[in-house]
Amino acid sequence: MLVVPALPGLLWLWLFYRTDRYQPEPKRLVAITFGLGALATIPAVCAEMAAAQLYPFLRHVEHAMLAAQSGRSLTPLLIGCFLVIGPIEELAKFLAVRLYIYRRPEFDEPIDGIIYASAAALGFASLENAFYVLDFRAGGVRWGLFFARAVLAVPGHVLFSSMWGYALGRAKFRPYPVFGMLALAAFLHSLYDFFALLPVTRPLVLLLVALLFVLVARQIRALAKDSPFRPQAPLSRVQRFATLLPAIAVAPGATAQNLARGRFCMACGLGVEGVDRFCGRCGVPLSA
Repeated sequence: MLVVPALPGLLWLWLFYRTDRYQPEPKRLVAITFGLGALATIPAVCAEMAAAQLYPFLRHVEHAMLAAQSGRSLTPLLIGCFLVIGPIEELAKFLAVRLYIYRRPEFDEPIDGIIYASAAALGFASLENAFYVLDFRAGGVRWGLFFARAVLAVPGHVLFSSMWGYALGRAKFRPYPVFGMLALAAFLHSLYDFFALLPVTRPLVLLLVALLFVLVARQIRALAKDSPFRPQAPLSRVQRFATLLPAIAVAPGATAQNLARGRFCMACGLGVEGVDRFCGRCGVPLSA
């Protein structure tokens, strides 16, 4: 029975893992990151409970979940969602990636940011799911809630975390505002929770998730395009000639000699001297 809440998370993890086409991450490290994300729920829950001791927002959250929010102030929900739940949970998932896998050499292309962010987020969501969908008193599964969370809350965790996952993937190779994207993830997470708690705003959850799916799909395409392992399309004759112009201007005799001997790269047009077997610019095998 304990495996059931993790099934949606594992399915979504498989779908996101398949987006890493050029240099798939080691499954062992993805599994470890999934586990670290699950463990991150413990400090997150502890921090939320500590915050609830300072300001009793959880009681209002429970009333809203039971559709008993009518006539009550929205302030406790706003504070609970935007200042506690969203920021704490996104920070917990972020640290699970930033403190472990981000430092490792296997994190070697931009899309790895989203792959490992999704693993941590789905580990977090899977353990969190157990508390929602398992009826520990009756020993059963709340199947209606299970399917609702499988298509909204579980992928929602990935979509929020993809914001800082995208930033980590970029920041590994060039400066990028990671903490700004972490704040965006926390805001989106908080907005989702706030919409989901109020019956009048629950339809907006579907709109938010749909928009985030579109945004994350664009992020994945952009990161995959920038992968250093992505095969490069051969240049046209005009493009190859254009790449040779600087060399011709500097050393026309040597360049002409290389071209006459066939010593140039068919992919990028770089003329090569000596006995190199691979192009120093793009790494493809040189012509004979």
